[in-house]
Amino acid sequence: MQAHKSLLAALILFSAGHIFAQGSKPEANTKTEKMEEAVEAVKPLISGKPANQDSTVMGKDTIYVNSKVAFTLQAADDQSTVDYIEWRPKNGEYRKYTQPIRLSEEGITEIQYRSVDKAGNIEAPKVLIVLVDNTTPKVNLQPAENLFYIDGAPYASKNNSYTIIAEDKGSGIEKVEYNVNNEAGKLYGEPIKLEKGGANLIKFSATDRSNNQSPESSIIIIVDDVKPTVEIVPSLPLVDINGVPFAKRGNVFHVNAYDSESGVRKILVKVDAEEEFRPYVDALVIQAQGEHKIQAKAIDNVGNESEIKELKFSVDLIPPSSQINRTAETQEPAQTPTP
Repeated sequence: MQAHKSLLAALILFSAGHIFAQGSKPEANTKTEKMEEAVEAVKPLISGKPANQDSTVMGKDTIYVNSKVAFTLQAADDQSTVDYIEWRPKNGEYRKYTQPIRLSEEGITEIQYRSVDKAGNIEAPKVLIVLVDNTTPKVNLQPAENLFYIDGAPYASKNNSYTIIAEDKGSGIEKVEYNVNNEAGKLYGEPIKLEKGGANLIKFSATDRSNNQSPESSIIIIVDDVKPTVEIVPSLPLVDINGVPFAKRGNVFHVNAYDSESGVRKILVKVDAEEEFRPYVDALVIQAQGEHKIQAKAIDNVGNESEIKELKFSVDLIPPSSQINRTAETQEPAQTPTP
């Protein structure tokens, strides 16, 4: 047969929806590593290369697919013309090609194919290495800070962020997609931030290199961006003396905090020259002479911190001093005390 004979082998994939932007990659796992090792081991067997290779091909002549994908074979001969094409799976027998090839068994496999012309010339076999993966990826959402639950509803601060973790033990992750509050979908690249206070809906899914897509997951997170409020309340009203508030003897000071969203987690106080805030446990009693200052703040269950409330007042523990004075004599008779 003339040396200028040529043979065209084309691969056609019947699968839709391929988007090849890389998303979050899963951590290495044993199954994936073994598949990759198998790919490297059989590469020396390859004698041909599919003509219509697309961007799903990962490495020389190795392609990731699922069982919905079909392969078609074509051959050309410019002399005696093609008689038939035949193919065989790994460790199988050659069979004539009559319809698209589908692979149902998961894992690394080979398709060997060749054509024969009407003059009896047999093409040297070519090999396509295929990784069949029919298992959908696993995907979940991981907040940077723990969520706080009230009646099963998760609350978070505006400062929290959310990482989408996707894992696939077959062909590996191709892309991760998400959307917030039903806005246009995005490819996931970095942790998600929620800017809107109140309820937020996050939807997310992952697609592997074989085009298996996980079911869409969703979660509603309530963003609490409202600071708690705090107040310092004396048990007895302060007395204003020349513009200076004085606490009456026996006065105690209560600290109250309020939060209408996730609720108050703790109240902190600082008295006079204390350097650090400390937990508020019980009403404060100030029993030292002089000027005093109470500072208080509250933190809610997602970490929002209130403004610092401050109360200044003075304590006077020194009783007044009185005396009796003798007056000058008068003409009036002296008063005799009534018995």
